Amino acid sequence: MELKISTNPQDYLECLKNMENRVNQIIENKSDELVWMLNHPTIYTSGSKDNKDDLLDSHSFPVIQTNRGGKYTYHGPGQRVVYLMLNLNNRTKDIKKFVSSIESIIINTLKTFNIEGISLTKHHGVFVKKIDNKYYKIASIGLKFKKWVTYHGFSININPNLSHYKGIRPCGLDSEYVTSFYDLGFDIDIKDFDDILVKNIFDTFNELHT
Repeated sequence: MELKISTNPQDYLECLKNMENRVNQIIENKSDELVWMLNHPTIYTSGSKDNKDDLLDSHSFPVIQTNRGGKYTYHGPGQRVVYLMLNLNNRTKDIKKFVSSIESIIINTLKTFNIEGISLTKHHGVFVKKIDNKYYKIASIGLKFKKWVTYHGFSININPNLSHYKGIRPCGLDSEYVTSFYDLGFDIDIKDFDDILVKNIFDTFNELHT
């Protein structure tokens, strides 16, 4: 697997084009798998299962229709986005297991910072329980598969502007039920976070080879 970390905000549509090109090259055995870590300028994106009623404000930020699964979500500065272009033909052809592996990566990464992450049956992604005993989403997952090669991926909230979620019902949830490391009281260094996340990604997906 190749690792790429982009430090400047990346245009979403350009990223989508690059991902699709890379996926085609992986299918044709012309390129290695890729783990791409980045962040985007402030945008909303909608997936294949979106509900138009979940878009509450279509004017404040660009709204981009995409081909990933899932509903509306937000991307912006302060968020770590991870795109996974992996070949499940060389692994286990099991989408549920793949999603579960991503959730485990996120949960294990949070655990390093003494945050207890939880996966919920009704929702993809990872949640944390606050002192009000309610669940708040800290990480989202949205995927696409082409001939068993994956793309899109997941995002984790480090320190985004959480008020920007108010323009949507993210993943069908009320926007107040979104959180971040900073919101939970953790002011972390992104490089330290990336080092831990990369190790968990590579440990997990190297083990998934058949």
